[in-house]
Amino acid sequence: MPRSGMLSTPGPPTNLLDDLPNVQAWRDRITSDTLQLLPNSPAVLLFADGIGRPVQLLSTQQLRRLATSRLIGDHTTKRAKADIAAVVRRIYWRRVYCPFEARWWYYRLARGLHPGEYRKLVSFGPAWFIQVNWDETVPDLRVTDRVWLDPGEFIGPWQRRAACQQALDGLRDLFELCRYPEQVRRAPRGRRCAYADMGRCDAPCDGSVPMSDYRARLRAAWAFAADGPGRWLDEASTRMRVAAREQQYERAGLIKKQIAFAEHWQETWAERLNLAHRLSALVLVPVTRRRAWLPVRYRDGALITSPIVTDRTALDARTDWLANVAEPRAASLTAVERMEQTWLFSHLLFHRDADAALVFVQPEEKSPEELARCVATEIREQRGSESDSPADT
Repeated sequence: MPRSGMLSTPGPPTNLLDDLPNVQAWRDRITSDTLQLLPNSPAVLLFADGIGRPVQLLSTQQLRRLATSRLIGDHTTKRAKADIAAVVRRIYWRRVYCPFEARWWYYRLARGLHPGEYRKLVSFGPAWFIQVNWDETVPDLRVTDRVWLDPGEFIGPWQRRAACQQALDGLRDLFELCRYPEQVRRAPRGRRCAYADMGRCDAPCDGSVPMSDYRARLRAAWAFAADGPGRWLDEASTRMRVAAREQQYERAGLIKKQIAFAEHWQETWAERLNLAHRLSALVLVPVTRRRAWLPVRYRDGALITSPIVTDRTALDARTDWLANVAEPRAASLTAVERMEQTWLFSHLLFHRDADAALVFVQPEEKSPEELARCVATEIREQRGSESDSPADT
């Protein structure tokens, strides 16, 4: 779960309290009897003092239990936590239906309540992309987490920076791209490197080949990353056989290593990768302890959740619940918000939540009827034989 945030702002903005629609208040130090009025459901909550100033933001799977632990515990020993019960006089909260929804609301509230440090409080970090800006005089592929912030195009996401860098290094090997772009930018007065001397680069840096040839290789590498390695693998297999037949064994061995990397790309990364502006998905996240799903819609860097849908409704292949799935509006967000919401969406794809979630990529390309049928089929497969007569509990 996300770490708790100890806050010191004068008071929560009114619109943030709208996101925490439930409140429990008391005059003096709280008692166990008062806490018994709280539900013991998953929630995002805010402890506040008597005039509504925030004290601590948290998320939990058991609201009553956590509040009791924080506000009723023994604060007299050296190891005890700070006695926040001395100042807390209100609890604002909203119920959430799964760990992902808790992360989503915690992030939004932390961002509004503690704008200087909220990234330290949330439980997800950056997502990583390969980026290129074709408007540069000499374009270059680079690793970045600044999706939507910097100019150019992006392909991703990768969960770890090291994996993204591994992918970029592999592209440089496959398409003989320069490892020293600063020298290419100096062409034709750049300095040749060891890769050129080994025949692994045709040295656009010193003008040995036209810059148009180098740009063509960059485009080919970008197409490989964006569309997948299928076509490249077919061509590489042919080149390897030709090299072996002509007894160019060193060349054939190099191509074999490149094919192994391309197959790794296909098996490990290709399914989740796309151009950032084409990343679009409807994710149905299982609701905790219910036969129901939380619809999460992502598109163009914008994320939104919608009312839960039960198995009973979805398995009927009805489309009315799809009408209630809101479309995210990227135009209403800043570039930083789009970047962070892309990070959170990527975290969902890589998190253990995704093992039980149903992911439908580019759902806008399907009719509501077709999408509803796909959802019903996936739920039946997920639930197994128990889905024949679902219980809406």
